[in-house]
Amino acid sequence: MTPPPTPYLGAPGPVPAVPGPLPVGRAVPMPVVIPWHKRRGAQIGMSAAAVGVIALSGLVMLLVLGSTLGTPALVLAAAAALLPLPVLVYAFVWLDRYEPEPWRYMAFAFAWGACVATAAAYFVNTLGDAVVKSIVGKNSTLASVLVAPPVEELAKAAPVFLLLILTLVGRRNIHGVVDGIVYAGMSAIGFAFTENVLYFGGQYLAASKNGTGRDGLVALFWIFVLRGVFSPFAHPLFTCITGIGVGIAVRTRRASVRVLAPLGGLLLAMTLHGVWNLFASSRDFSTIALGYVVIMLPAFAAMVTVAVWVRSREAQVITEVLPAYAAAGWLTPREILSLSFMRGRRMARWWAKTTIGPSGERAMRDYQFAATRLALLRDALTRGLTRPGTDFVEQERELLGALTAHRQIFLPYGLPPVAGLVPRKPRPYGPPH
Repeated sequence: MTPPPTPYLGAPGPVPAVPGPLPVGRAVPMPVVIPWHKRRGAQIGMSAAAVGVIALSGLVMLLVLGSTLGTPALVLAAAAALLPLPVLVYAFVWLDRYEPEPWRYMAFAFAWGACVATAAAYFVNTLGDAVVKSIVGKNSTLASVLVAPPVEELAKAAPVFLLLILTLVGRRNIHGVVDGIVYAGMSAIGFAFTENVLYFGGQYLAASKNGTGRDGLVALFWIFVLRGVFSPFAHPLFTCITGIGVGIAVRTRRASVRVLAPLGGLLLAMTLHGVWNLFASSRDFSTIALGYVVIMLPAFAAMVTVAVWVRSREAQVITEVLPAYAAAGWLTPREILSLSFMRGRRMARWWAKTTIGPSGERAMRDYQFAATRLALLRDALTRGLTRPGTDFVEQERELLGALTAHRQIFLPYGLPPVAGLVPRKPRPYGPPH
C-alpha cells in the first residue's frame, strides 16, 4: 500500500507537499518537454534571434579568417585548433555528471563564444589597439592588457548572463555554481577555438613567408604547444570565475548578492586575464614562465577545488531532499543511497547494463538525472529561490513521471547495489533563516 503524501521535510507552510505517486499511465519520458503552446511568443523570438545572431557572426568570422589566412592556412589552423577540444569539453561534461545540462544550451554557449564573442572581440580589440598605438606608440602592447581582457570576458560571459536572467525570472536554466561554471566554460572553449585558429594560422603564415613551408609547420607546432598544451584552460579559467558569481547569484535570496556576485566575478576575471596578458606579452621566456607559475597554476588549482567542492554539494542536496519523496512512496532509502554518490551511480549503471542490457543502462542513467533535477527543483523552492505555482507543479509532475517510467524498466530485476556505500550523516534541512 502506498503511503499517503507527506509534507516536505523542513518545509514552511507555502511550500507544496510532496505529491503521491501518479496513477498508472501518467509517466512522462525524459527530458522534460515544455508544451508547444508555452513555447510561442517571446521564447520563440528569443531563440530565433539568438540563432540569427550566432549565424551572422559565424559568417563574419569565417570571412575574416578566410581573407586573413587564406584557405590552406585556415584549414590547417582549424585542424590544429580542434585537437584540444575533446579534452576541454570532456572536462566540463565530467564536472556536470550529477545533473547534466541540456545539450542545446551547451551548444548555444559554445556557438556564442566561437562566433559572437570572437566577432565582437575582434573588431573592438582591433579598434582599441589602433587607438592605443596612436597614443603610446606602434610597439605598445597595452591594448592586450587594458582593452582585450574586459572586452573578451564580457563577450564570453554574455550567454551566461542571459541564462541568469532567464533563471531569475523563473525558468531555472542555472541551478547553482556547477551550472554557471559549465556554461561559462563552454562559451570560453568556443572563443578559444576561434582565437586559436587565428593565432595558429597567423604564426604559420608568418614563418612560411620568411622561410619555407616546413618553417611554418614548426612555428605552428610551437604555438600549438604553448596555447593547446600548456594553457588550453586559460580562457575557460577566467570566464569560469564569472560563472561562479552567476552560480552564487541563483543560490541566494538577497538582491544585493544577486547583482554583486556576477559583477564581482566578471571584474575578477577581467583582472586576472589582464595580469596574465601582461606576463604573456613579454618577449622574455622567464617572465612568461613566472606568470604561468604565479597566475595560471594557482588559479587553475583553486578553480578545480571549488568545482569539485560545489559538485559534492549537489550530492548533499540529493541526500537532504529525496527522503521526502521516499516517505511519499516514490523511492526507497536504498535508492537514495545509490543516488547520493558518484560511485553508487556508476555501480548502478554497470548493474543495469549487465543485468538488462544497453536499454537498462540508458534507463538507469535517465532515472538518475531525473532524480537529481527533482532534488534541485524542490531545493530551490524550499530555499525561496523560486516561486511555488503552476510551473513548479508541472515540472515536478513531469520529473516524477519520468522517474517512474525509467524506474519501472529496472525495478522488476531488483534495486541497484549499494555495497561499500556509507550513508552521509544527516543534517537539519529547511529554508534559510
